[in-house]
Amino acid sequence: MNTFVAVDISKETLEVRLPHTSISLTNDADGFEKLIGQCQDLTNPMVVFEATGGYEQSLKNALHDANVDLCLVNPARVRAFASSEGLKAKTDAIDAAMILRFAQEKRLKPTPAPSPAQAKLMALLDRRSQVSEHIAREKNRRQKAADFIVPQIDESIKQAEAQLQELERQISIVIRETPEMKKQDGLFQEVKGVGEITSWTLIAFLPEIATLTRNQTVAMAGVAPYNRDSGRQQKPRRIQGGRAKIRKVLYMAAQTAAIHNPVIKPYVQALRERGKPYRCAIVAAMRKLLLHLRSLINNPEKTLAV
Repeated sequence: MNTFVAVDISKETLEVRLPHTSISLTNDADGFEKLIGQCQDLTNPMVVFEATGGYEQSLKNALHDANVDLCLVNPARVRAFASSEGLKAKTDAIDAAMILRFAQEKRLKPTPAPSPAQAKLMALLDRRSQVSEHIAREKNRRQKAADFIVPQIDESIKQAEAQLQELERQISIVIRETPEMKKQDGLFQEVKGVGEITSWTLIAFLPEIATLTRNQTVAMAGVAPYNRDSGRQQKPRRIQGGRAKIRKVLYMAAQTAAIHNPVIKPYVQALRERGKPYRCAIVAAMRKLLLHLRSLINNPEKTLAV
C-alpha cells in the first residue's frame, strides 16, 4: 500500500501535500532534497504530480536518482476529477490537495525511470523539434520581411539548419550505440512510410510498445476511437488523449504510407470508397501502421498483412 505525496509544480515552487500536512518548497535542488527527506519517513511513498510543460523534469530526475517511486499524471485527468467533485476554485494548495485525493481514489502505477540512452534520446528529439519549429517560423517571417531584414533571417535559418544536422547526427549515434534501439530502428524503417523521425520518436516516447496489448498501444498513442452514443443517438467516434508526439509522427507516416505502402494504400482507398472522410481513413491507417510496428518487435519476419 502506497503512501501518496502530492506535488503541485510551478516554475519556482513546489506545493507539497503530505497525508497530514502541507509544505511549500522551492523548485530546485534544495527543495528536492527536502521533499526526498520527507518521503524517507513514510511507508512506501509515491510522489504524484502533473506534467507541467517541462517544469517537472528536474523533480522527476531527482526522484528517480533517489529511488523514490513517482507517478506523472495527465493534468486533464486531474481537472476532470476536480470537476466531478464540484471543485471550481484553483490555487496551488487546492491543486495539491486535489492531486492527493485523485491519487488516493485511483490505482496509480509508478512511472518507470528511462534508461540513460532513452533519456538522452528524448532530450535530443525535444530539442530537434524546437529547432525545426524555429526554422519553420523563420521561413514564414521571411515571406513578409523587409528586404534589408531578409539576410538576417537567412543567417538565422542557416545556423538553425546546422544545429538540426548536428542534433540528428547525435541521435543517430545514440541509436547506433544502443543494441535494442538499433534493432527496433532497423525493423521500423523497413516499413514503407516510416522514416527515421517516426522511428526515433516511437523508440524514445513509446518504449513500452512491445509489452502493451493492442488496445493499450492504440490508446497510449491516442489513436483509439471512442464511442459517443446515448440511447438511440449514435455520434461519430473520436480519438482523444494519448501521447501527442507519437500521434503527430504517425499522422505524417500514414499519409506517406497511403501513397507508397502496398498494403496501406489499398486499405485507405477502400475506406474512402466506402465514404469515409480522408482524415478518418488516415487515422485508421495510423492504427494499422502502429499495430504492425508493435508486432514487428516480437515477430521480425512478419509482413504487413493484417
